Amino acid sequence: ARLDPMKDHPTFLRAAAMLAQERSDVRFVCVGDGPEPYKSELYHLASELGLDDRLIWAGARHDMLAVYNALDIATSSSSYGEGFSNTIAEAMACGVPCVVTDVGDAKRIVGDTGYVVAPGSPAALAAAWQEALDMGDAERASRSRRARERVIEHFSLERLIEETALVLETTVKT
Repeated sequence: ARLDPMKDHPTFLRAAAMLAQERSDVRFVCVGDGPEPYKSELYHLASELGLDDRLIWAGARHDMLAVYNALDIATSSSSYGEGFSNTIAEAMACGVPCVVTDVGDAKRIVGDTGYVVAPGSPAALAAAWQEALDMGDAERASRSRRARERVIEHFSLERLIEETALVLETTVKT
């Protein structure tokens, strides 16, 4: 991940503040680094929203498997510019349910295993987090399993190779 305006961290932070007002048991993590002054603006906004004791700025990480496995929910709050989000697929491969904005391929990646909301809506993001947190253990386990299965079935390296070969074969024949 990275701190970049296209990732729409302000919406993430505003949603976090909304959910934090409703629940005392939530914590948030932002993974990645980014340029000044954007990074400082985000830190200031988080503090202004009262998230200092609820938010971890993890910085750039190289142990993403450990990061994903520490999360209950992964989120992509992007507002534009995404294609296929590796972050979403990686989290799902680790069995982490995702809440994503409907940008790029996010909806196609998540399918029915997570939650898809409109970009730029802190209220929608917070509501999806709330719904994900409110599901029972059996539903949570089912979503986690289905998220992992979906990535393996639809977005594995083997699948990519098969689909690329089909496209190339079709192109060569025409």
